[in-house]
Amino acid sequence: MEKLRFTFTILGGSDGKTNLICITSIETPDGRLFDIPDDLKPVSKHIAITATKPLEIVSIDTIGGFGGSRSTKKYLHLLVDHFTRYAYIVNSKTQSAKDFIKLLNNVPNCHEIGIVLTDQYPGINSQEFKTFLQKKSITLIFTAVNSPFSNGLNERLNQTLVNKIRCKLNEKPNTTAWTSIAHNCVDKYNNTEHSITGFAPRYLMDGTDVSLIPNELKLEKQTSDWMRDRKTAIERSIKSHEYNKTIVNKKRIKYNFEVGDMVYVENGHKLNRRKLDELRIGPFKIEEKVSQSIYKINTGHKKKESNLFHITKLTPVPIPE
Repeated sequence: MEKLRFTFTILGGSDGKTNLICITSIETPDGRLFDIPDDLKPVSKHIAITATKPLEIVSIDTIGGFGGSRSTKKYLHLLVDHFTRYAYIVNSKTQSAKDFIKLLNNVPNCHEIGIVLTDQYPGINSQEFKTFLQKKSITLIFTAVNSPFSNGLNERLNQTLVNKIRCKLNEKPNTTAWTSIAHNCVDKYNNTEHSITGFAPRYLMDGTDVSLIPNELKLEKQTSDWMRDRKTAIERSIKSHEYNKTIVNKKRIKYNFEVGDMVYVENGHKLNRRKLDELRIGPFKIEEKVSQSIYKINTGHKKKESNLFHITKLTPVPIPE
């Protein structure tokens, strides 16, 4: 039986930190496309980005700049499970769709993945990768343009892994390829108690006791203990999120844009700009208010998701006196 295809987008809540998923269009098996009316989009908000079981939500990111350390590979592709914080990696020379497909295939129960949250990399935004996900019945969600904080779980782990790899590499320079060190660092991360959940990612994923207590002294854990610890991990993750949300909201500059307002848009990522490039481009008219934090603005990009901008990337056009 043929299925309907849904297009989703990330919604930022009014608090600036809460992320929700919203259906923006539905495609029928015969190719007809129906956009969800603006007044019904709030009804289609159906899930918060808080996982309640392993592989329900995973996020993907790429770290570059590794070339030359006894390996021709330059990229580390990272997949993190939101529930357990378990990490999977693949090292490669490119950022193509095949690399990201290989990354997902590295997950033992790939078919159980529900949602993939990611930035807008060309390889991920390719038809080849999208077709792979459709065959696996996996939903692909893009964050807004130049908004890595919408994928903060990955961004924080990126820093941790890069620091660990750097330290290990410089202990004995030119003796081990960075790719081997990266896999060792990820294994140690998965076996280390997480500062937020209080449990090692491997333990939450499959129940393996990776504590430093000698095996002879370890108490046998029952399935009920494992499930209770998983519940505790969820509660601690939510508590941490609420705390961080409070901190961010204290510093946030609040704008209230509406459809038709004229705004300037941040000109790409600051690391990709030349010294004398414009910091902002525009002005552009806001075409759609997707949520309190996400706006649709036609800046000339062909792909719809590339015209979705986070409110922090917008500056109001001054009204002449």
